[in-house]
Amino acid sequence: MNVTAHLLKAKRNKKILSKYLMQFIDKCPDWVAVVAFYTALHFVEAFLKRNHGINFKRHEERHAFMSEHVREIYPAYYRLYDLGYKARYKSVKDAPNFDDADSAVKYDLADVENFVMERLYV
Repeated sequence: MNVTAHLLKAKRNKKILSKYLMQFIDKCPDWVAVVAFYTALHFVEAFLKRNHGINFKRHEERHAFMSEHVREIYPAYYRLYDLGYKARYKSVKDAPNFDDADSAVKYDLADVENFVMERLYV
């Protein structure tokens, strides 16, 4: 995917998140966490493609690169990844709860988006 495609996907996901899923966050915090992560992923991929010429196919490779070269948002991005992973692969009792999902959207996703959008064309 190119930069524009990643941004379109990120913005579409964010719209679904804010317009629909956040209305039901108390009933589906796990889905909020999943969509928040994939929104962040596409923001990050747009940034990495534009600013570093990189497009990762595996999470582990992206994590390794970000932990060294995009330290400013790596903790927020990784928290989103971790919550999304728990929502998809762990038991219901281990899935993100309301507070986890709410914080993920309000703080972690916001931090990732702001960082990327401020630096995307630098």
